[in-house]
Order: sequence, then C-alpha cells, then structure tokens
Amino acid sequence: MPFTRTNAGISNLPLFYGAEVIVYTEGGDKSFSIQEVEEGKFSTRSVDIKFWSGVFKSYNFGKKVEFRALGSKTALRIICEKIMAGEVANTIVAKDRDLDLDEVSHFDSPCILFTKGYSWENDVFSKLSTIEQIESMILEQSMPDELLKEIEFSYDKFKNIGARLLRLEVIFRESNKKFITDVSGERFFNPKKSASINRDSIISFIKEKKQEIPRPALLTQDISSLCPILNNYGKLLASLSLNVINYICKQHSDYKSIPKQLIERNMINRFINQQSTNPDEYYSNLIARLNAA
Repeated sequence: MPFTRTNAGISNLPLFYGAEVIVYTEGGDKSFSIQEVEEGKFSTRSVDIKFWSGVFKSYNFGKKVEFRALGSKTALRIICEKIMAGEVANTIVAKDRDLDLDEVSHFDSPCILFTKGYSWENDVFSKLSTIEQIESMILEQSMPDELLKEIEFSYDKFKNIGARLLRLEVIFRESNKKFITDVSGERFFNPKKSASINRDSIISFIKEKKQEIPRPALLTQDISSLCPILNNYGKLLASLSLNVINYICKQHSDYKSIPKQLIERNMINRFINQQSTNPDEYYSNLIARLNAA
C-alpha cells in the first residue's frame, strides 16, 4: 500500500532532501495525479525546471531549493489551493500563466509564481534572443542587414497574424473549445521555404476549426491591451524562433541539421544570462516578493 503524505508531511518534505523549500513545476516526462504526488512521485528532468531554476539563481533566492516537475496542471492547481488555504508550508508552485488572468488574480501569493508571458517559451524565444542565437552560429563578423531585416519581418508578420489568432483563441475558450493549442506549432512553418509563418496554412487551419463553435462567434472580453507575442500559445512562438534560426543558418552557413533540443537549451541559457546584464523587472520583483515572504 503506497504511503500518502499529509499536509504536514508535505510541509516537512524539504527536510528529507537537504532543502528548505520544494518548488513544483510543469513539464517532465510524465503527468502525475495529486495522489501520485502525495505518494512522492515526480520528475527531476524538465525544461521548466531548467527555466525556473535559472530564474531563482539569477535573482538570488535566499533558500535552498528542491525542484520537482509534475506535468499535471490539475495537481499543480490543487497544491496552489493548499498554499492559498495555508494548509502547506515550505512549498512553491512555478507555472505557466497561460491566458487565465483570473487564475493569476485568484492565486495571489508570493509562493505561486507565473511566467511573464503565456509560458516560459514566450519569455525565452524573443526576437533579441533569436538574433543573438543566429549570431553565435553563423561565421559573419556581424549580422548582415539583410538577415536582420528578415528576422524583423518574420516577427512583425507573426505579430500581425498573432493578433487574430489571439482573438480566436479567446473566442474558442469562451466556448470551452481548444483552438491553436490543439495542434503542433511546427505545422505552420517550413524552414526550407521561408523564415516566416505560413499565412495560407493559418487560414486553412482557421477554416477547418471554425465549424466547431456556434455562430456568430463574438468576443466578449477586451483583449486590446494583450501583446500577441507575449500572449499567444508559447509553443507557437517557439516554433517561429526555431524556424527563423533553422532557415537563416541553413541558408547562410554549412549547417545541415540543427537539433531542436540543443537550441531550446541554448535559448534558455541565453535568457538566464541576460538577467545579469539586463534584468527583467517582472522576474526580479517575483523573486524579491518571494524572498520577503
């Protein structure tokens, strides 16, 4: 019979691992139920852990941390509820913000951390980091103007199309339906042909999906202040950046194939390194608030 920890047991869990707090994140190889989490099951390998551990180190979190990836949003939400109710201590949840701004307001606690963008990908795969990644891979002394213009064009095109995608994402969610999050972002890009998102592929996808919601499809929320880069599906933005990197590096260097996971890890490291020279006020305040708790 598996051993299930009480709330007090969860609060004291860090002591068994030489830590002061446990930080639960998304990601990992498996999704664990809350019962499995309480039985001590978790993953130690996750890009979410790599991202959040870098943020904690960059802004000098003052306690020793043990990170655990749970995969399950449901399990993380239950732990968040326990934190809000004061049922557990020495416990932190670090998770993607998504588009659920109501959840961010509901879980207003120093011990519940949300990404600045929709997910960590929105923060990591920025235009600046994409440019820096390409600069590190090509053999030019400096980035040629034509390449910079191509990157600018690709991100501007994404921003324009992304405004429509964001609007549709919210409309679909109001009908309890999935939209762009239901597919792989890679389907809208072809690094053999272009650095930019494929508009025709997007239009075809919209026509395919629009039958799933009742007409007329009206938006009831004001999303005019939401940036399409920060608030669109994170894996879609990551696909944009990876596509730009692949297209340009294959066109202007001798790269034949570029491992996605390697670039992903390089981009996370790049984001973390940027924090020492160009601190992100959002994450700085997040950890400062946690340190003060």
